[in-house]
Amino acid sequence: MLGLTRRIAQWHTLAGSDSFEFTPDNFQNPLPHILARSREKNGVDSAINIIDIPVVKVSSNKDLEGYGFLVSDPSEYTAEDKTFEIKKWPVAGWRQLDPETGDEAGTTEGTFEVHWAGDFYRGKNMAINTVNNTYLDGIGCSDPENAQESEPGYGAGEECSDFGNCIYLWMTDYHPDGGQMFFPLSVDSEQDVEQGMPFFVCLAKNTIGDDITPQDMRGFCIPPGKGVYIHPGTWHNGFYINKSYRSATCFTRQGRVHARVSCSWVEEFNCMLRLNLSE
Repeated sequence: MLGLTRRIAQWHTLAGSDSFEFTPDNFQNPLPHILARSREKNGVDSAINIIDIPVVKVSSNKDLEGYGFLVSDPSEYTAEDKTFEIKKWPVAGWRQLDPETGDEAGTTEGTFEVHWAGDFYRGKNMAINTVNNTYLDGIGCSDPENAQESEPGYGAGEECSDFGNCIYLWMTDYHPDGGQMFFPLSVDSEQDVEQGMPFFVCLAKNTIGDDITPQDMRGFCIPPGKGVYIHPGTWHNGFYINKSYRSATCFTRQGRVHARVSCSWVEEFNCMLRLNLSE
């Protein structure tokens, strides 16, 4: 615990200087920056560590307890019905918000699109009013320097990547202002997916706060035909699909303010999280 506390203190000191900044450009193409920073901090020949994330196959809300809920119908979770959580605006002093104020912005909604291109897994959130809505959500191989845009990608030949069935995550984030929901709409695949598509999320509970570690994260496989709702402050980063589905679109609903707090696993822990997307 002392080592973790010291590491967190060192990171807080570093965060005030030249730490990774989650700009639109860095979100879309983070690899050059994080590789350079890893070499600078850990040595030219150092490798980025890989940490395996356990995966739970979700069958009921019990499997998501503390993280959120399984969704059968997006209309079940709305701000109007008070089933979608929106956090009230924080006050600066001792005076409290007036009743029925501070959460009136409600939610925004739209599509969240993801696709695989070789080893690169990219997402675009069309629900939010910002140019910082396009992300490299992960890569499909264990070494970022080997990542390829062309198919089938370097990871397809890696045993450690289960021959293309894994995604390696470089970051995570949370929204302090509200929850978020993902519900599948469509998929581009040669497979028979009439019954829907399973997808994955990687989460940590909102009780952990800012001192997140890779060991706090858990993977969840959401069954076909279902979606997921996560509580405000839950660490996450979009949704993930097996490469065999190529691309997919989810309906997403989230707080309209869209405050985002992020953590770079490579920058802070010199690691990537490996999530196996086998169903």
